[in-house]
Amino acid sequence: MIDIGARIKHLRQINGLAQADLAERAGLTKGAISQIERNHTSPSVANLLEILSALNETPSSFFADDDEEKVIFRKTEALPSDVTGYVSFETLIPKSRYRSMVAYRAEIKPGKETPLEPAQEGENYVFILSGRLGLRFGSATYVARKGESLYFYAEKEFAFSNKGKAPVDFLWVKTSGR
Repeated sequence: MIDIGARIKHLRQINGLAQADLAERAGLTKGAISQIERNHTSPSVANLLEILSALNETPSSFFADDDEEKVIFRKTEALPSDVTGYVSFETLIPKSRYRSMVAYRAEIKPGKETPLEPAQEGENYVFILSGRLGLRFGSATYVARKGESLYFYAEKEFAFSNKGKAPVDFLWVKTSGR
């Protein structure tokens, strides 16, 4: 049997959305999303379709049984998303939505900072492909350059920023828990 609440929560997290963000996109309240994710209530069909649309997910893929292990993910399978603060943001392994790891490729304009990501369980690894990426992590700020990496547990709020004069392009891999 499919755990609808857990699947919605996992999809929300790998899309980098807070409950409030998903609620706004789906036309629901944050409390409703929280109740659905914890399986305290079941969404109506109409609400579930709105939630799936907000997560760029089709009902058929949401309810699909992922028995077959996918090994290679083609460039054409990357899932672009419109995420605030990023010039581009792609989920590189979108078909792995029920795994504990997700990978993104993102780009930020010079001088721009992304909205704060909420504190969450899990590890984060970031590799800078080009430019200078800032990481505001709690009260500390770190800057990594092309070819360098960042690694951190997201136990505090954090935000990325571009500390250079050209766009910063980076890979971001995160797990959903320790």
